[in-house]
Order: sequence, then structure tokens, then C-alpha cells
Amino acid sequence: MKAIILAAGHGTRMLPITKTIPKELLPVGNKPVIHYIVEGLSKAGINDMLIITSQSKKALEDYFDKNYELEDLLNKKGKTDALQAINEPKDLGNFTFVKQTEQKGTGHAILQAKPWIQDEFFMVVYADEIHHPKIYTEMLDLHHQSGKSVILGKEVAFDDVSKYGILQIENNFITDIIEKPEPAQAPSNYALFTPFIFPRKLFDLLEQAQADEKSGEVYPRDAVKHIMKTDGVVPYISTHPMRDASGNPESRLATNIAFANNPHILD
Repeated sequence: MKAIILAAGHGTRMLPITKTIPKELLPVGNKPVIHYIVEGLSKAGINDMLIITSQSKKALEDYFDKNYELEDLLNKKGKTDALQAINEPKDLGNFTFVKQTEQKGTGHAILQAKPWIQDEFFMVVYADEIHHPKIYTEMLDLHHQSGKSVILGKEVAFDDVSKYGILQIENNFITDIIEKPEPAQAPSNYALFTPFIFPRKLFDLLEQAQADEKSGEVYPRDAVKHIMKTDGVVPYISTHPMRDASGNPESRLATNIAFANNPHILD
């Protein structure tokens, strides 16, 4: 299975630093956010990754590429640990980069991967959610066992459900996703996160989707609901650690504190 990593957003909540540094490269501990994501996918056996970027994010490509000049310098100075560290990212997988030239929403970003995906199913990952590697492995196992699409859900406090898309689950299938409901109207307290595992037919559904009248963006919501009705989507409810690492300054600070307090949080 191949993975699509969505990394084209402007990172406006992290300005001004994201004016020059992609939010996916902001550090958590001594590694950038996207490194943890790619590392987790690699541990799960997903080696082919398509990273959807934008025109201003060439630094993402550089991070997963060789730097001959720097390697030569480190070799001459005998800095073998540093040399190993800068080569680690490119060895985590096979990377393809596609630029989303216009910011037209998540659905449009996913569509950029259509020519590259030939398998029946693929995985979609947001580039600002750091998951324990077991999440990727266990989601793949559930997909292989069920033969169905899979969406990650994580339990949140009922007082917080109005911050998330909330899963409605009936007979072990997701039947709806309710956007930011009030606690009294929430069908559960399982919030929607990536990864998702979807069939290739999602691309055709997204091509038929209407752009939002106000924003002009294409969202995957209706396409996913169609798959729920016709094919079935099963929930993977995770109890493993995850962190929102680059959505806003507060979440980034909390993530860095968590990693500082427990450097083995992802072991």
C-alpha cells in the first residue's frame, strides 16, 4: 500500500515562522514533525510515499534528498553521527513530491495523487499529526482483515466534541461524520483523525464533487459518505499516543513538552 501525505497547507496559524519554514519541518525534539510521520509509515511497511506540497515548500524535498556538499564536509571532519543523521530521512522510503499549485482544499490535494496510485486501496495522512507507529500497523491489519476502508477515531472528552468531526458508529461501521456537534447532539465522543485508508474509487468521487460555494475548495466529506453507504467504512479506535504537532503554537509547545518528559513516547 502507498501513502499520501498532505503537506501543502500554508500553516497560517504558525505565522510568522511558517513564512519561510514549512510547518512540517518545525522541530519536535531534534526531528521535524514530518520525520516522525514518515518513520512510522516505514515501520509499518509502507515505503512508497507521495508528499503533496506547494510551490513554497522546496525545503521538504531537500530534507528527504542527499546533500553532497554537507556530506563531504562531515566526512572530512569525521562527524559520523551527524552524517548518519542527515542521511536517515532519505533512507526511510521512496518519495515522490507533487505540488498542489492552487489551494483548493483537502479533496483537491488528494486528487493530485491519482496518477500515482494504482493499488486498490491507499492511505492518507495529515502532516501535522504524530502517531505511535503501532497505529499504522494496526490500521493496516484491520483493513486486511475486513477488506474495508478504515478511519481512525480517538476518544475525546464530551466537552470537547464541538472541536472535532465526530464518528457515528453502528454495528461496527461508521455511518456518518458529524462536524463539530454540541455535546448533547454528538453521536459519540470518538473524534476523526488521520490516517484514513480509502479505495481508489475515491478519486472518481472527488472529481465529481462540487466545490464549496464560499471557499471554492473541494472537501472529501461527501465522497467519503458515499463510500460509507456503498462499500462500508470501519472504525479503528486507537488508544496509542498521538500529538497534534504543528496546528498552532499551543499544541506544538504541549507536544515538545510531552517528548521532553518522555523521549520514548513513540517506542
